[in-house]
Amino acid sequence: MAKMSPEQKTLQEDMAPGSLTLDGFLGDDPRSIEEIIREDETFLQREGVEIKDIVMALKAFTFKGVEGLGDPVPVGDYEVSVEHFRGWQYCPFKHKKKVSKRNTKLVDKRTGKELYWSDLSLHLIEAHGFFQGKGAHFRMEPETILEVLRLERSESEE
Repeated sequence: MAKMSPEQKTLQEDMAPGSLTLDGFLGDDPRSIEEIIREDETFLQREGVEIKDIVMALKAFTFKGVEGLGDPVPVGDYEVSVEHFRGWQYCPFKHKKKVSKRNTKLVDKRTGKELYWSDLSLHLIEAHGFFQGKGAHFRMEPETILEVLRLERSESEE
């Protein structure tokens, strides 16, 4: 592993359990934040899927789920529910971004597979390409996202 700058070291420490959040953002993943981002980015490039397409789809489901006021909402082959909590969450990358404490659960009714994310998760993916470390509570495996959302190679990649 390459030597970390003081900023990278502070970010790595802030993302550990108990620093900014109880569970942290890294799970039990031994990789650096940069390695996590790079490996997920490499996977998505290989699959020809862009982060913007993932985020757009996930946000659309969140907005549909909000309509249910906490109850599950059917959306085609999916069921989505959204939980709201009071307060804000702040981006650990320290650029003064705050997002609502809101969690979304998406169930693929065809397969029974689920995705679960927070608004902060969406921000971390969209702004930083960070899907969180393996074992983290809100880690979304890119492979699972593509499978559940049935996302395929972007037209610009064909």
